[in-house]
Amino acid sequence: PEAIMMLKDMRKKERYTQAQVAEVLGISRPTYSKIEKNPRLLTVGMIFKLEALFNVSAVDIFLASNYK
Repeated sequence: PEAIMMLKDMRKKERYTQAQVAEVLGISRPTYSKIEKNPRLLTVGMIFKLEALFNVSAVDIFLASNYK
């Protein structure tokens, strides 16, 4: 489980702010903040956008969203 990067870790590794990621997803920064705390709120469309933004597979994002 330590190998699974959480969304916040992925974002920080790429040096994005919450506001920047929220803009890519087409949502507000407070909404993205809630998603970082509870990734199960992600939609399939958001997962595909994050996949491209963070250059990781959708599976990695799915695993991060289910690991708590």
